[in-house]
Amino acid sequence: MIRTLHYLKAIGYDFIDRETSIDFGKTENFYELKRSIGKCNLCHFSKNRKFSLMEKKIKSVELVILDTFAQKSENESGILLNSKKGKILKEYINKTLGLSEENFYLSYIFKCFCNGKFDDFSLQSCIPFFWNEVELIQPKIILCLGEYAFKSLGFSNFNTLRGEIFTHKNFLVIASLDLEFLEKNPSYRDIFIRDLKKIKGFL
Repeated sequence: MIRTLHYLKAIGYDFIDRETSIDFGKTENFYELKRSIGKCNLCHFSKNRKFSLMEKKIKSVELVILDTFAQKSENESGILLNSKKGKILKEYINKTLGLSEENFYLSYIFKCFCNGKFDDFSLQSCIPFFWNEVELIQPKIILCLGEYAFKSLGFSNFNTLRGEIFTHKNFLVIASLDLEFLEKNPSYRDIFIRDLKKIKGFL
């Protein structure tokens, strides 16, 4: 592998690091970003796209929730959280934090429907879009739902850091459990609620 990389470099290829890739194609306009996502064909998930799986408009909010992938009903309707999972998440956020859907911004890592199956190439294609959203919204805190969402931002040690609030750049980050895990392991719901309650003091 190393030999191949040296060969590619020798014939003129340049390599960029992860931080550099985050800024690639960055836009200062939310609707321009939305159009770029709607036209993206960097990975095979674009073939499944009926709608870009992102919020309809930018929101002036303090909380951004990052989940990994959307449900089929959201791809069919173009409406985020239009699913059983979405309804449950909204109930958790409303009952625990007192926030309605207008008071938080939801972002999926994968902006096209992936049917719960994803790969590293698709991740690297999509994650710059999320960082662009964050720069436009400037939230106070990002809630990562699940280990994959947490690691997609470049963090590790999910089991150690879950439930801990820490600073990254100019915002706070907390990782908690994802809804798929909670559905299979309902005994962990109290842990998820405790994690959400930690956010309340920062909003």
